[in-house]
Amino acid sequence: MRLRPGSLGGRLALLLVLAVVGAQAVAFAMVTRESSLVGRAVARTQVVDRVATLVRLLDTVPPDAVPRVIEAYGSPRHRFTIDTASLVPNNAMDDDEARLAGRLDRRMRDGASQARLLLVEREQGEEPSSDRLAGKPQVLRVSVRLDDGRWLNGEAPLALPTPPWVRIGLIQIAASVVAVLVVIGIAMKGIVGPVKALASTAERAGRGVAVEPLPEKGPSELRTMTAAFNEMQARSRAFVTDRTRMLAAISHDLRTPIASLWLRAEMVEDAELRDAMVRTISEMREMVEATLAFARDDALIQDDGPLDLAALVRTIAEDHGVLGQDVAVTALASLPFHGRAMALRRAIDNLVANAVRYGGCARIALNRRDGDIVLTVDDDGPGIPPDRIEEMFAPFARLEDSRSTETGGTGLGLAIARSVVRAHGGEAKLLNREEGGLRAEVSLPAPKGDGSLVRG
Repeated sequence: MRLRPGSLGGRLALLLVLAVVGAQAVAFAMVTRESSLVGRAVARTQVVDRVATLVRLLDTVPPDAVPRVIEAYGSPRHRFTIDTASLVPNNAMDDDEARLAGRLDRRMRDGASQARLLLVEREQGEEPSSDRLAGKPQVLRVSVRLDDGRWLNGEAPLALPTPPWVRIGLIQIAASVVAVLVVIGIAMKGIVGPVKALASTAERAGRGVAVEPLPEKGPSELRTMTAAFNEMQARSRAFVTDRTRMLAAISHDLRTPIASLWLRAEMVEDAELRDAMVRTISEMREMVEATLAFARDDALIQDDGPLDLAALVRTIAEDHGVLGQDVAVTALASLPFHGRAMALRRAIDNLVANAVRYGGCARIALNRRDGDIVLTVDDDGPGIPPDRIEEMFAPFARLEDSRSTETGGTGLGLAIARSVVRAHGGEAKLLNREEGGLRAEVSLPAPKGDGSLVRG
């Protein structure tokens, strides 16, 4: 079971609550100890005062009235008797008890040494008479010698009833915890809110989405981090814009001489030489266009939006089917997604075209798996040597050594597909199937929602 909160607000709240409860508990323990000591001192003083008062009172009443006075003067907490022997043994007092006995002697009529006091622990198995010792761990025993030689014995518990401030202290701890949680809740709105916004914006920017600068608010450290992120985004956008403009200019400059070469090649009288030249120039133009498209990486400058990924896959399959190619689809009836439709269409179309070109067919499957959207494109081709699978995602990488676009394409299809998929926060990979053929697998972060499976 996970006890530590995962969020920043939860961890901060837990730490502060533990700090408050710990501090309050320490203070509560200290106050309890001190009040216990004070309570016992007060209880001893009360016993001494009551005994001194009782002794003086007994000197003023007739002997036959003494038992009634003793009974009337007692209480559930203080019980007195007149006995022939002292309840406190001689020489049993320590220094503190002797000083308290001396105080009692001074409170009586002549100040003679007639009092004995002893603080004793009630034994575990002791059954207290009446309510005298019930539930009390310590009692103070007092013995005072009277004029007739008998002893006035008294016994009283020193433990006091639970004072009301104990309950008040517990309420105070609970109120402190509630106050801390309220303050944290208010403070977290100014801290966690901007942090979540920054994390969400960074995630979207990582997928190539154009994001607006974030407002710089919150603590100084958070404002500094937000300002750095905004500056980084501005520099990144400026870099992409400058690169795109440069590549657009290069594209224009290259297309003009290629077109000029094409026209001059058409003027060659030798038909065989003319066809070879036109074919070479055509391949060169196609490779230049593909190179510019890959370098431009237009997936990063397109506006993203909602789309139906299942419908997009079926549309691609239908387009290839019109051309007489063997393409089948197993997909959800509907699969909402947020991304760049043109870039995704280009990436998936490249995978399907590769499957048809090298495997003779393409079987597309679109499903959900472990919180992701998984698109697979299977073919019946020869597959790829395992040690060269990752190499196939490099620009211009091809299995066959010929540079002809008729036999191997430009070698940019897989590179463009992975670039687009990663720009959407996903991953693309190739796998050799056990039953033969190659599988291109694309995983994308799935939105919430369900769909039903249909075949096409």
